[in-house]
Amino acid sequence: MENQILLSAGIDVGTTTTHLIISRIGIAVEGGFGTVPHAVITNKKIIYESKIYFTPLDESGNINGAKVAEIIKKEYAAAGFKKEDFDSGAVIITGESSKKENAKQVLADIAEYSGNFIAAQAGSQLESDLSGKGAGADKFSEQSGMVTANIDIGGGTTNISYFKDGDCVDDCCLNIGGRLVRFDKSGKATLTPEMERLCADNGITVKSISDFAETEKLCNAAADIIKNAVFSCGSVPGYCITDSLPCGKYVPEAVSFSGGVAECFADCGGCRADFGDIGYQLAAAIRKSSLSYPAKIINSASSPIRATVIGAGNFSMDISGSTIEYSNVELPIKNLECVSDFSRIGSEMCAVSLPGDNVPGFGDLVCIAKDIAKSCSQLIEKGLPVVVVTKADFSKALGICLRRVLPPGYPFICFDGVDCRRGNYIDIGAPVAGGKAVPVVVKTLVFGGKDNYENE
Repeated sequence: MENQILLSAGIDVGTTTTHLIISRIGIAVEGGFGTVPHAVITNKKIIYESKIYFTPLDESGNINGAKVAEIIKKEYAAAGFKKEDFDSGAVIITGESSKKENAKQVLADIAEYSGNFIAAQAGSQLESDLSGKGAGADKFSEQSGMVTANIDIGGGTTNISYFKDGDCVDDCCLNIGGRLVRFDKSGKATLTPEMERLCADNGITVKSISDFAETEKLCNAAADIIKNAVFSCGSVPGYCITDSLPCGKYVPEAVSFSGGVAECFADCGGCRADFGDIGYQLAAAIRKSSLSYPAKIINSASSPIRATVIGAGNFSMDISGSTIEYSNVELPIKNLECVSDFSRIGSEMCAVSLPGDNVPGFGDLVCIAKDIAKSCSQLIEKGLPVVVVTKADFSKALGICLRRVLPPGYPFICFDGVDCRRGNYIDIGAPVAGGKAVPVVVKTLVFGGKDNYENE
């Protein structure tokens, strides 16, 4: 068994707060005589947690990328690291922050500043998955055998993920969060359109911080929407961000909570608006509502607010599978769109995805290699690397076939063990474990609207 330790960072720029963690991730190459060696992640250990900062905004209300970079620089120095020290990681812009006009550019800038393989990621599906894993819902479902739902309530959104036997099997995202109703210094309330609609639907009027009873009604209505979504027991019209709600196939037997609002569960009594929003009142309403949940309530997260950033730092990365074949390709490569339809391969660099579980015969592999080379003709004309990722274990054989049909010495990489169907983009890091594997991050980006979800 060969071992390697990677240094990973997770950075979460949320609606309300920004923070990061630093972890060490162990990689091992396993396999003995007569078996195919394969790389696995053996352990993950958090070695540093930053302070929790308010997400800095500029005068126009957009993310202040320069101040976010200052936070990262400050915390790297406090931890005793510089960006060159990191092997992997993820920058996640979540909630309302992901909707800011400059979110995409800020992500790119922060990712470049943060380290060589810090991946910029966003998207409700990814956030649901990572927050659930960061909260420990995946482990609880695996150990208990119970379908477990994690409810991550932040400043701008509520992400719900369902785990069965350790795997994320369903998810959804709601327009419910603690910062969707804000109070200025004079106490005047500002509501998002979703909250205004929720008020109208329930005959509620919230104009100022003094309207405590009305705000309480609003938070109770929001808590009902979350309960209905989690258990598929009611309607949530107009409050779902994702295309659909869970259909009830996976009914949770256990529920965990995470996110900034969940952090307030232990201290959410009275009329409080410490942060100029409804976070504490929403926490009180959800905690009260959870008493009637038809499921076991678990406290799997030691720090609920850190669930997403823990997920980003420890669970965003996967390792390629048993085999890999590559030649003259420069890594890392970031933000490659996964394309499984060969007719969609154009002149822009992409990752050719073969998601099937079956292992083709040699004759079929030769044909697939020829089809890939033909479909990538525009890439080859521009001298761009050919990237192929397979779910099943046949990348080595396919890579050998590709080497024969591509121009001599042409740059390519072919690796297996990664399912790209849960995201639209991938990052590929520099080879690890003696060149036997590559770190891979599968990402779902929100930029560009619903078209990004076509192939999920």
